[in-house]
Amino acid sequence: MFALDFEYDGQYLSDYGFIICKFGSSSDSEIASAGSKITFNTVKRHSGKISSLTSAKYDECVQATFQICKNPDEYEDLRITNDEYRDLMRWLNRREFLKFQVLNEDDKEQETCYYEASFNISKITVNKVLYGLELTMETNKPFGYGQEQYVSWTISDTTKTYVLSDMSDEIGSTYPSMKITINRDGDLFIYNDMEDCTLEIKNCSVGEVITIDGDALIISTSLDSHDISNDFNYTFLRIGNTITNRNNRISVSLPCKLEFRYSPIIKDTPD
Repeated sequence: MFALDFEYDGQYLSDYGFIICKFGSSSDSEIASAGSKITFNTVKRHSGKISSLTSAKYDECVQATFQICKNPDEYEDLRITNDEYRDLMRWLNRREFLKFQVLNEDDKEQETCYYEASFNISKITVNKVLYGLELTMETNKPFGYGQEQYVSWTISDTTKTYVLSDMSDEIGSTYPSMKITINRDGDLFIYNDMEDCTLEIKNCSVGEVITIDGDALIISTSLDSHDISNDFNYTFLRIGNTITNRNNRISVSLPCKLEFRYSPIIKDTPD
């Protein structure tokens, strides 16, 4: 995509008076990922006529390189001062992966694809004067994420089935984060027919709030009296999709309020 601005760790490049650029070319820089590079491991059969797939894995995380400079619409002097340089380095050159997304000049409210990233930085000088920085983005995954999806159901009729659509580009499954507010005492069973998996928590109480972190796979309860470590079957609920079906049909055994949060995988962005 073509962009002038980006957001990183909740701050915008434009907040610092800078824009994305390309030295010696147009003022817009193209930032592109090539999707997720996959290595396919195969074995030969029938005298090498057929290669059978044994496994597949991602080999590289998403990377991109682009340049930034002072916004010429805001500054007459485009030289980067020592203080400005130190502020940018402190913001961007971090020892952790943080949320990064590229956006057009007028699209700060429109969230697209984001990455968990940090940057290695090189100076761009002219006659030994600093005018720009080249950022090499390093991420921790071979794909990006879309805007977080939130689904909430208040379940009173346990004979009904509820549908949650998995909007990920990646075919397969993921673990959503969940918040379950119990509305009747009993044993809780949540079944997803897409993944053929059942989350089971026994001895739930009215008003109890059960929280599941889908990324860390941690479960907790608001009731100290509930020994959830013994009452949980340690099958965390998965949602998934196939090439022809995104619909996860969920059934629940107890009246409750059930909330899901997940960020769909985005493998690439359009030009």
